[in-house]
Parts: sequence; C-alpha cells; structure tokens
Amino acid sequence: MKTSICLLILSALLSACATAPTHPSLNAGLLSASATALRATPQLPPLPPLPPARMYTADWDGNGAHQISPDGTRLMWAARKGLNQGLFVKDLATGAVHSYAIPVVGQWAEDSKHVILHLHTGNENTQVSLLDVTAPDTKPRVITPHVGSRSFFHAHIVGSNDLLIESNQRDVRVFDLYRYSAQDGALAMQAQNPGNVGLWLTDRHGKLMGRAAQTDNQWVYEWFDTSESDQGVWRAAFSVQLNDTVKPLRVSEDHRFVWALSNRNRDKTALVKLDLKTGEESVYFSDPRVDVSQAFISNTTGMPLAAATDPGQQEWTFFDTQLSVLAHKIFGDSMRQAHITSMDRDQKWITVTVQHDTGGQHLLVRLSDGQSTVLGQMTESRIHAQSPLPERRAIAFDARDGLRLHGYLTLPRDADGRVLQNVPAVVLVHGGPWARDFWGDRNMPLFLASRGYAVLQVNYRGSTGYGRAFEEAAMGEFAGKMHTDLLDGVAYISSQGVADPSKVAIMGGSYGGYAALVGMTHSPGNFACAVDLFGVSDWSSLIADAPPYWSLGLFKWHQYVGNPNNAQDLQGMRERSPLYHADKVQGPILILQGVRDARVQRDQSTRMVEALRKAGKEVEYVEFAHAGHGLDRWTDQLRYHRKTEDFLAKCLGGRSRGWDFFELGGLIF
Repeated sequence: MKTSICLLILSALLSACATAPTHPSLNAGLLSASATALRATPQLPPLPPLPPARMYTADWDGNGAHQISPDGTRLMWAARKGLNQGLFVKDLATGAVHSYAIPVVGQWAEDSKHVILHLHTGNENTQVSLLDVTAPDTKPRVITPHVGSRSFFHAHIVGSNDLLIESNQRDVRVFDLYRYSAQDGALAMQAQNPGNVGLWLTDRHGKLMGRAAQTDNQWVYEWFDTSESDQGVWRAAFSVQLNDTVKPLRVSEDHRFVWALSNRNRDKTALVKLDLKTGEESVYFSDPRVDVSQAFISNTTGMPLAAATDPGQQEWTFFDTQLSVLAHKIFGDSMRQAHITSMDRDQKWITVTVQHDTGGQHLLVRLSDGQSTVLGQMTESRIHAQSPLPERRAIAFDARDGLRLHGYLTLPRDADGRVLQNVPAVVLVHGGPWARDFWGDRNMPLFLASRGYAVLQVNYRGSTGYGRAFEEAAMGEFAGKMHTDLLDGVAYISSQGVADPSKVAIMGGSYGGYAALVGMTHSPGNFACAVDLFGVSDWSSLIADAPPYWSLGLFKWHQYVGNPNNAQDLQGMRERSPLYHADKVQGPILILQGVRDARVQRDQSTRMVEALRKAGKEVEYVEFAHAGHGLDRWTDQLRYHRKTEDFLAKCLGGRSRGWDFFELGGLIF
C-alpha cells in the first residue's frame, strides 16, 4: 500500500513537467500583454486535450492482428497480458480463451492447432517455433534450433501438417528450402541453393515448381525437369531483368501458370497471369495511376477475388459481384483503408481491420451475408474519444524538376476542431527507401500532430507504389533529388499557409534517419532540428558490413548509391554520407540506436555522434539495449515517443505531456 501511494505521488510530481506550447500559432488563447500583467498564469491555449504518449505505444485496452484458423474454429489475436503483450486464442465453439506470454504475433498452421512464430533477439537471426494451442500450459517449441542462422516459414502444405521452411543454416549467404515433418520433427532439405537462387516457387501441395537464379544482369526462372532421369535437372524457361518486380501469389492447380504482381515490360505493377514455361504474361487488372499494392486469390476457385491500389486513400476492386456488395456493407462509406488479416480455407469467414477518420475497428465477418462481429476498437478510436484526432489529407505537388510527388499531411486542430495554420512542422520520412507511406500509416503522425505539429510525409522519388520510372528516378540521387523532394514538400506546405518555415524538423527511421541527417548536413539551416532513429551515416561501411544474406540484393544498392569497392563510387558515397559533413550542422540532433541492429549497425550512430561532438554540435544520443532494426518492445517505443516529444517541444515550441508513469516499465522489461 505504501509503495503504491509513493508511486502515485511520484507520478503526480513528475507529470508536472508537462510543457505548454511556446510557438505563437499554438498560443492563440493567451491573454493580452496588459491582462497578463495582472495575472501571473496565462490561459491555456485553445488546443484539445493532450493524450499521453502511452496511448500510442502501450494501449492498456488495445488488441489487434486477429486471425481466424484455417478450419474456422479458433480465433487468435494479440493483446496485453500482465504488463506486456500476449497472444490469445479463443475456441469459437466453447468460448474458452487461453493466453500466452508471447510478445509477437504468429500465424496459423494448416492443422489449426499450432501457431507458427518467428522469434529472435533483435539481431534478425529469426528461428521458427510452433505453439500447440490445444495444450494451454505449453511453451513454443523451436523447430529450427540453429544458432547464428536465419530461418522463416515459406508455405503451408494443403492436406498435410508439414511445413516448408527456408533457412541459411548451411550457408549464411543464401537460403535452402526444407520440409519440416510434423510426425517426427525433422527438417529435410528439399532443395539446396547453389549460391544464386533468390526465390523458390512451390505449389499449394508442397511441390517445388521452380526457382529464380541470379546472373550478371537478370533473374532466370528455371523449372525442375525429371522427364529424363530420376535425379532431374534444372532447365531455364525465361528471364526477367534484375530490376523487374515479379511477386508470385498462387500457382495454378495444373501448374501451367502463376498469378503474380509484375511490372515486366510496363511501368506500373499489375495483377497478371504468368505462363511458367514461356514467361508470357496476360494482365488481369492494372491501374494507370499506381501499382497494384495487393491482391487476393480464391482458395476454392483459384481465381482473383480482389485487388487494392493506393493512389491516396485506398481503393478496392472486387472481381465477384456478390463480394463487391458485401464489401460495401462491411467497409461502409467512411472507410479510408482496410486490411484483410485472414480468411479460413473454405472462405466462410474473414478478419479485417477497417480504418476511418476517427479510428477503426477489428471485425470478424461472415461472408455468406456480411454479418460482422466487432472484435475490438483500434487505439485511434480510444484516442479520439479523449481528444479529436488531427485531420489527415492525401496531397500531391510538383518537385522542382516537374516530377509529380504524392504524400500525406496530418494537421493539428484547436479545441473547436478547426485546423491550425502557420504551425511548426515535422517532415516524417519513411524508411527503405524502397517502400512508401500509406494513408493508414498514421500512429506517429497522429502523435506528433496532437503535440501541435503539421506532419508531412512525402513519397519521394525512389518510393515504391508509383511505377518503375518513379522508383528508378532515385538512382544516384541519395542526398540529391531524393532530398530536394522533401525540401519541395516543405515549400509546398509553407506556401499553403500550413507551416512556419522557420520551425521545421525532419525525422525518420533507417533511410528516414539518413534523410534526417542529410537535412542537417547537406542543407544546413533548412531544418531547425532532426530526430534520427537508426539512420545511415556512412554508406560505404553500411554496404561493406551488410548482413551476409543481403548478398543477392546488393546489386540494387550498387545501382542507386554505389559500390564501395569502386574508387569513384566510394568518393561519391562519402559525399552523400552525413558522417563526413558533421561540421556543417546547424541545430540540435537527437540520435537513437538499437544495439543489436544487424542492418544499420551501432557504429553508424556512434561515429556520427562522435563527429558531431568533435565539431562542437549539439547532439543527444539514446541507445536501446535489446532492440535491433526496429523497436518491438513497448517500453522502447514509449521511450522513443517521449524523447521525441520533449526534444521537439524544446526545438519547435510544441507541447509535451511530460513524464508518463508507464515509463517505469523500462525498469522491468
């Protein structure tokens, strides 16, 4: 009892460290100078209530990642268990729920009795484990116990409890294909990688159909011919260019073709039917504006059910009339983005998360009539109930060279729901760089906007989703046009009266962290400050120290930023690396790093911090002892949000809720 009282008192004292906004556009509710002279305490600015940081990182009442089992009898999801995340399984017939102290989301095995888990300690050496949900007191059983290697689930096998798994246990540079036997727990190699295979193609029944082997400038698709001997031989069928995107989705039952997402011989990625012998493609669905981002193939008919594109807000196309009618009933008119998280094998049930402007829901839907059961509300809905969510818009503008750019703008509101103008801003840069922001990627934007900042997310050149030409426009443009795209975004929102150009920060993770450092070193004075989460500071050492399993993908880094083994490239890489320009920085930088990061290794941050301090620059450095290239633990996420919140309040003049008593969790986990 005494301990609890002490903690409450400590919480009350430390919560007093909340920071009121100092930027003029966030202080519209302050009294006039003469009135202030009569009263020591001015009025609070007319801003909505400020949700605590913990709501964005450790929602006490949150759940998500719901998945229906293949046989439709069980439901799995993630939610809080004690003071950490847990895994929950419900028997839909009896209503019995069992929970497990497992802080990761799994996926169902074909038998609907086991959950497949990928467990690691932050260093990306992922191992595959199985959790038997029919034995509530059991613990996950590791089925790839190979220290120092990386393994992952490849595919289910219809009608079998066995699994196909890929692992680099034999050669850390490449992945062999294995079959896991549910009967005896043995791993048997199905195909050995000769050193250049980047893709194994299998059918629903576990049969190896083909492989993609890398040559000097292309991927060669090969099929396994056993017509002349029992030993068999690999024969070339067709080839694609190294930079082509061909993502197989489903091999046909007659093995003649595969449904795939492909941009071969076109700019935009389309849903295609690809002949496995000739390589010929027929386009089933495409969008002239953007790539097809996802597609679903029927388990029963083998035909496409739906496809989604994301020109701004998400758009769905349904190829079945009945499903289209059901989707309208499920999604409603206010849907902004939907994510189908699972479907049973007989296509009777789906789990789906539907997002809209004021939050979202997790649903279990019966496909026969569209009847929905609400499984939970998204965290955003609970935040909105406390304080109206900021406004989020899809935007488009032209870069200085005329290239059309797209992105998202999240805007703070006042207490009456009106969008604020001329506020401090944060440019939030996505990682990759071969990735993109979507409308639904809004946890950090909503957090920052609640603190008073306009948040700009630009899908700069090099981002995926907008076609081949848009992506390849980034070749040789690291710290070049990829960066001026961000500067042009700032100019755009400033011209719209949204942002105060003198109070703009830049932040991001991975490539986004690199972009933040570039903002401070290659365009000093344009940004007031920066937040870098495991960002690259030196390209030559990042590529030289790359994980061994990157070996077949390094060609792309060489194309875009250079090969450190080439003297001319090395000089250019140094020019584009913030590490060698620390003396140019104007303004403070917050650098955060996972100690176990296998991609952007710790010395990328420590050397940058050392260079900044040597140059007399202001830098704060934070390490996460248990994190790799991502913050999986809620305590690390909370610390990241809180550090960012206080840092930006000091730099830009936004507000901070101050110390969050959930931060005590860092003393436990």
